[in-house]
Amino acid sequence: MIELILLFVLLLLTALVRYLVFGAFEPLSFAMIFLFPVAVLVIFIISKRFADKERSYQPKDIAGWSFYNIQKSLIIQKPLFKGKDQRGYVKRYFPQKWQYAFGDIFGFNWYLSLEIQIDQDIYDVRWYREKWFTNQDQWKIYKNGKQIGEADTLINLKNTTKLKEAIKYRFYDTSYISSASTVTSTISLTQNEELLGILKRNHIMSNVQVIDIQENRLEYIVALIVHSYYFKNK
Repeated sequence: MIELILLFVLLLLTALVRYLVFGAFEPLSFAMIFLFPVAVLVIFIISKRFADKERSYQPKDIAGWSFYNIQKSLIIQKPLFKGKDQRGYVKRYFPQKWQYAFGDIFGFNWYLSLEIQIDQDIYDVRWYREKWFTNQDQWKIYKNGKQIGEADTLINLKNTTKLKEAIKYRFYDTSYISSASTVTSTISLTQNEELLGILKRNHIMSNVQVIDIQENRLEYIVALIVHSYYFKNK
């Protein structure tokens, strides 16, 4: 939405300068400029309706973990369920307000930070980048204010040519890899090639994200959600 607002302001200023300097005024072109704020309003209304659906989500015939994720314009808490019981929420956030504008313009995974509550525990996934002139992103992962891990994207030529997405995690000195094909929705979490969990859509046309983990390790859920938000919500 923000890029449409910026484009509206830019075109409006351009039209004003043309009129003041050259005396040129085209009523049709001037009127068309105002289609941009109309488009912003339409996107906001649609996003608000989707956000309401996310807030009111109730699982149907899902025994494992799940949440509903369909829109990215409005920053809200998206309920996280296990079976029919709400166990927490997932919320994207921006440490600085100006980062929201850059994230909206350049891509949803810019400055991706997440707050994930599961029962009484709050996981804070804080984005950072050691080297600005790189396409790799990093996160420090906290549980109730104490750092328990970190993560790094594995974006390289080999993975790109194979259409493979991957993130490396370290929780309590143990390493894991989340991976997925760029063209599919299923994400796998492994340790030394042993499958620990998956995240996928409930069905091909659904925006309900279903998580199945082999052990009751909440860090696995956090890792799969981070991968989903970073790679699958662009």
